[in-house]
Amino acid sequence: MTHALVADSDDPSTKSSSNSQAFKRLQFVYLIGYVLASAGDHLQGPYRYALYESYDRQRSTIQRLYLVAGLSTLFLGTIVSSLADKYGRRSACIQCGLVYIFTCATLNINILWILYLGSISRGIAHSLFNTNFEAWLIQDHHNNGLSTDSLKQILRDASVLSSIAAIAVGFISQFSVQLLGYVAPIDIAIGVYVIMIVFIATQWTENYGDKEASAAASFINAVQALRDDPRIVLIGSITALFDATLYIFVIEWTPALENAKMWIVSEPLPLGIIFSCYMLFMMIGSFAFKPLSKRFRVQSYMLVIILLTGVALAMPVIFPNVQPVVLVSFFVYEFCVGVYQPSISLLRSQYLPDSTRGTLMNYFNIPRFALFFGVTFWQFPLTVIFAYCSAMLLVAFVCLLILRSMKAPEEHIVSSENVVLLPQTTLEASDGIDNKSTSINTNNEQ
Repeated sequence: MTHALVADSDDPSTKSSSNSQAFKRLQFVYLIGYVLASAGDHLQGPYRYALYESYDRQRSTIQRLYLVAGLSTLFLGTIVSSLADKYGRRSACIQCGLVYIFTCATLNINILWILYLGSISRGIAHSLFNTNFEAWLIQDHHNNGLSTDSLKQILRDASVLSSIAAIAVGFISQFSVQLLGYVAPIDIAIGVYVIMIVFIATQWTENYGDKEASAAASFINAVQALRDDPRIVLIGSITALFDATLYIFVIEWTPALENAKMWIVSEPLPLGIIFSCYMLFMMIGSFAFKPLSKRFRVQSYMLVIILLTGVALAMPVIFPNVQPVVLVSFFVYEFCVGVYQPSISLLRSQYLPDSTRGTLMNYFNIPRFALFFGVTFWQFPLTVIFAYCSAMLLVAFVCLLILRSMKAPEEHIVSSENVVLLPQTTLEASDGIDNKSTSINTNNEQ
């Protein structure tokens, strides 16, 4: 038995897998499916709060509707989404579309218990969307033996295209609301999800985590991974802390702008246009990810990004009544989110084992929801809420500092068992995530 070394970066035959047919197909099918899912999600975002208000629901009731969605994500979503490791991630992505269609349908009916039912289904769909698209991509990427650079490119492209779609969606939402009312963009989302389901069902291949393990074993193995590797705990903590600010921001950005009465930008606020501007800044952040990840380790530049995010969310605390300041700070926040999302996905691809990836990502929902629940249940003033978000980001900064000081993963063996991705052992990368991989083909030669 011999082993052929196939990853010399100077050998033209082993340059970036970005040129391979496997990479091009994976890039195409994932980006189409993900962008459709993202567009459907964004269509529901800008006017959901305003739709609830148009149904004469009080702020406390609206917060409870969001809270129920969070509870559903934590309990039902965690269970349903984690089963994808055993029963298939493509199937979970299709189920995500079906559940989102049901959610959108409920928003057409101004009956409180139906709105709560829609919040429950939205929580399940949100969990499926947030974990299984990424888990499917990374597993398929590993199955094809592709390089870390190719994964970076797909993550960057997904974030950029999602932002472009969201910008377009913001304008579509704005104009459809003016023509047909607040529920119009939500109904458009139903059509988008139908297209997504058909595309994924016909173009994606199924993949799994540990298919042979029972559902209970998958949960136990994920807990064991958390106990054995503190780096996974740190990744989960950073994810939960940052994502909690995202969930809080989704609820509070509209009232924060509406309550800022000094130097008013527009009355009423063009929420769809503002949402498109948010997505524009997120796209700019996504473009910044690739050059940053090439020049610096993720743990290094993300320290700056997390600090900048904390400062941005402190502006509504310091200048709560100045609408332009609050709006610009939210633009900065969205830029940071654009950098954060592909960066944290890259970190998770390095540290989380394939066999329990989906289950672990759902476990991260538990602290995230606890942090989200702590501020929304008691209905604190907006200044307290945004101060709380800044404090969470400070804790995330500390967690990232600790992770940066720890040893990088020694090796990552893909599920095909034919390719091993070995991190470089240069001094620059020895204490953090590297930006390149060495691939060794372990197939037998005759």
